[in-house]
Amino acid sequence: MPRASVIVPMFNGVSFLPSFFESLGGALPENSQLILIDDGSDEPVWDTVPKFASTESIVRLRNDRNLGYSVAVNRGFAAATGEIVVQLNTDLILQPECITAMIDLIDREARVGIVGSKLVFPTTGLVEHVGMAFGNHTKPHIFSELPAAHPLCGRTRELQITTGATVAMTRRVLDRLGPLEESYFNQNEDIEHCLLAVKHGLRNFMCAESVAHHWQSMSGPSRFARMRASEAIFWSRWGTGYQVDLGRFVDEALDHLLSEAPHIEAHPYQVLDLSRGADQPIILERLSRYWPEVHARVRHFRQMNNPSERLWLPLLLPHWIGLEPTPFIYLVDSYRELEENVLWFENRRRVVDDEFVVDLTGAALQTAELGR
Repeated sequence: MPRASVIVPMFNGVSFLPSFFESLGGALPENSQLILIDDGSDEPVWDTVPKFASTESIVRLRNDRNLGYSVAVNRGFAAATGEIVVQLNTDLILQPECITAMIDLIDREARVGIVGSKLVFPTTGLVEHVGMAFGNHTKPHIFSELPAAHPLCGRTRELQITTGATVAMTRRVLDRLGPLEESYFNQNEDIEHCLLAVKHGLRNFMCAESVAHHWQSMSGPSRFARMRASEAIFWSRWGTGYQVDLGRFVDEALDHLLSEAPHIEAHPYQVLDLSRGADQPIILERLSRYWPEVHARVRHFRQMNNPSERLWLPLLLPHWIGLEPTPFIYLVDSYRELEENVLWFENRRRVVDDEFVVDLTGAALQTAELGR
């Protein structure tokens, strides 16, 4: 296996750093170079660093103040001497194969640019990341919060963009892409690197065999200090430099749904549109490819003033809709918004079978699967 340089930027986090470093010790390839950068922490982060038997060398760097992810990682890039360069966030618990699986993918695929991992929320066992897509000026995490064992979440896939919580690339690729853009602050520098790889004709991947649990955004208030500015910079630089590809993942989810229940393709569905996001037209267009008449059977109940976390259908929809014998497709921002509708769906199953949910992350599942 080629020698890896593993770059770990740190900013505070003494509550979770011990768990991260324990998992890192089990995931580091033999003879790795480990590069640790303290990005101006005001907590004793160095006290949490153990000895690593598998490393060839450990490089310790420190910034006098918090300069952000891009600056810290770029210092690591400059110090890296390995053939493979790996970046890791510290709010992770790595599975033992996390790093080596990414390196193996680089070895077996052609023209690989950037490789990321499957990330799972440690509190729920649901997926945070199995890839990202572009919608209508959006960057959704596809199949967000599906169970980690769901078939759609176990597939290694090529895509435009992947999150920067875990990244692997060759040194040759890094030299082509250059350092991370330092005008970003903890936001979008990873996405820009992916788009640069695509621009160079390289292929980015989410490696499903590379798995980590991710606490997500645990660096304190500074993590979100310049989000608006970073978003403005990104869209001004890349507003026309990407392909809208969310529909591809919707197709993948619908194909899986139909493989599990092929008879539903003949159902005369109506769509109950309860979504609020900008990508609703993409989802409806893909549904029309499978059910050509459905575009004329969309009923809009977009509730802009409802809490985004949950949609309680008996309070949102006229009572008589629940009695209709026509099967519904529920279009929502996130399928989990519908999980607290047990009685509604029990009553619907007395009237009609085979209803399902599609959300703006591309997830599609039958209503009987909600809350499992």
